[in-house]
Amino acid sequence: MWNFSSVLWYLNSTGGSVINATGLSDETLAALVLTGDTQAFAPLVERHQRGVVNFIHASVRSAEDANDLSQETFMRAYAHLRTFNPDLGKFSTWLYQIARNVARTHLGKEGRRPPTEDLYEDETIEQRIPDTRRDAAPDASLIAGEDEALVRSALTHIPEKMRAALALRYFNHLEYQEIADTMQVTLGNVKTLIHRGKAALARELAQDHPTGLIGAGAQQEIRGRELLSL
Repeated sequence: MWNFSSVLWYLNSTGGSVINATGLSDETLAALVLTGDTQAFAPLVERHQRGVVNFIHASVRSAEDANDLSQETFMRAYAHLRTFNPDLGKFSTWLYQIARNVARTHLGKEGRRPPTEDLYEDETIEQRIPDTRRDAAPDASLIAGEDEALVRSALTHIPEKMRAALALRYFNHLEYQEIADTMQVTLGNVKTLIHRGKAALARELAQDHPTGLIGAGAQQEIRGRELLSL
């Protein structure tokens, strides 16, 4: 079975000079790979492997599946690196697009893909909702303060677009515009997805633990957020 060490070994075994990636951007490293220095891809794996695993693990319950799908993501990225255009966006944005597609394909094959939900500009209501950055929003504790396994389990039950937006925001700490670029949707839709996704996640957590980790005060807060998302 592949693991990240074997991915790096494979890349290194194909030849190329040893790369000191300190100070080199993702885009510069990608360009070096395309010139024939395959070892320049190893720092990209090392930089992004944890983020990709966390992002995919928000979609699949099994940590082993998340690890396997993350490896597949990097192998696809390496195989299709010539399709990456730095003029159109960051390497990390392109990489997370691949990770999202890998996870969706896996869920589709397993018949476990949650329902999708289309959004339109006239549904954007986030303008009257405070910013949700982890260090600025009290309701970010909905994700940060709960048991990680519980949150990941609940995430698998909400619509895929909402789940992807929440994972990119709270697990990978991307800005709204970066999420929009990754998911190829508008900025307004990202704000709506995150707002509705928090309400959907709160409902799932409340159903699983009505009197446990989520107490009466938190449940009252959840009901208030649900009203805001109507």
